[in-house]
Amino acid sequence: MITINKQTLMAASIVALFTGSGCSSTLSKPEHASKQPTLRKASLHTANLAGTQASAVAQQPLQQKPTLDEDFDTWERVFRGFQLSNQYSKHPQVQRFVNYYGRNPEQLNLLSERASVFLHMIVHEVERRGMPNELALLPFVESAFDADVFSHAGAAGLWQFIPDTGRRYGLQQAKSYDARMDPFAATGAALTYLQKLNNDFNGDWLLALAAYNCGENRVQREIDKNRAKGLPTTFWHLSLPKETREYVPRLLAFKELISNAPRYGITLSETPNQARLAQLHIDKPVDLRQAALQAGLAPDTLVDLNPCFRTGITTPQYSNRIVLPRQYAKQLMAVIDALPAASNRVYASSSASGYNKLATTRIGKKSSKIAKAKPKSSTKVHTVRRGETLQSIAQRHGTSVQTLMKHNSKRSSKLKVGERLDVMAAAEGATNHS
Repeated sequence: MITINKQTLMAASIVALFTGSGCSSTLSKPEHASKQPTLRKASLHTANLAGTQASAVAQQPLQQKPTLDEDFDTWERVFRGFQLSNQYSKHPQVQRFVNYYGRNPEQLNLLSERASVFLHMIVHEVERRGMPNELALLPFVESAFDADVFSHAGAAGLWQFIPDTGRRYGLQQAKSYDARMDPFAATGAALTYLQKLNNDFNGDWLLALAAYNCGENRVQREIDKNRAKGLPTTFWHLSLPKETREYVPRLLAFKELISNAPRYGITLSETPNQARLAQLHIDKPVDLRQAALQAGLAPDTLVDLNPCFRTGITTPQYSNRIVLPRQYAKQLMAVIDALPAASNRVYASSSASGYNKLATTRIGKKSSKIAKAKPKSSTKVHTVRRGETLQSIAQRHGTSVQTLMKHNSKRSSKLKVGERLDVMAAAEGATNHS
């Protein structure tokens, strides 16, 4: 447990919150309860659900479960909370993806390391709501546990919210800020949406997951068609889009692989049952790279954890929180308190920093390990011509659609003739997450 001295608590520029479990609201205006900040208890914070509109979705009753000590492994905690039938793993579609992903255990090792940064926070919130722990694995399918990723359709973040759905669940979006890429806010919003879908489909989690992917209206139409024909209306019998037909089996395949890791040659990263992340409340613009450097950390440590701030500078008018490594919370709190308010100088997005996103920051070790920096790529401008797409432009310049979208802070793949794009030539290692 982190202790904060009295002088730090009285610092007028910041309000600290140490948790990592529980997902806070994304606020249109920063909260100022009083002129002198106080340290809030995590229990108060976790009760403030992220992305929830007051009049929208009634929450399911929260369930209390036995408390596990910090010596317990978070992966084991995930496994103990599985609720979906293990028989699904025998389905041919699930086995297809078990075999597909199982051929590359090294990649799954890497994904498990990336997941371990967010896992405690997500599973805590899933359990708090009484939901199946399989849902904690959903970012494997959605984003490969990369909080700073866009799809071709403009979906963003760990949980891949499209713009309209994100706004519907309280995730604000502006040029300099995108709450879909706030891991805490997006987790709360995603779980609220999944609870609503589960209620819509009478407690059937497979149908709820399918609806999360392709929309509840599409799933309901297919159910109605089958019912009219006297056909079964389970997920496996619906005529859904190909992506959705594969989406649910992918999740169930990850469940099978991760829960039986030794059988498939997978080595899960060590994940003690404690929060790796904390949240810090601030009321001024903060240069995240400068804060990390002054705290003796790698420059992109805070940028990688806070991709919602698209310029690398916090925007209190949209959110007065940042995510930070819990073990460095005290020193970062002191540094941020001493920093002057940052200017609006715009940084290139983190994809241009030259860091390999697949080997993400390791949080919670005794040293903050950042992937070895790659040489920075040269940048040039491409003017969009009629008929061009992001895919064709990416291929022409040897990069990926995802990298183009990140580097140009685009939230959708739509282009306008004459639009100018910064193109990363020689973008080695760029990964297309479409």
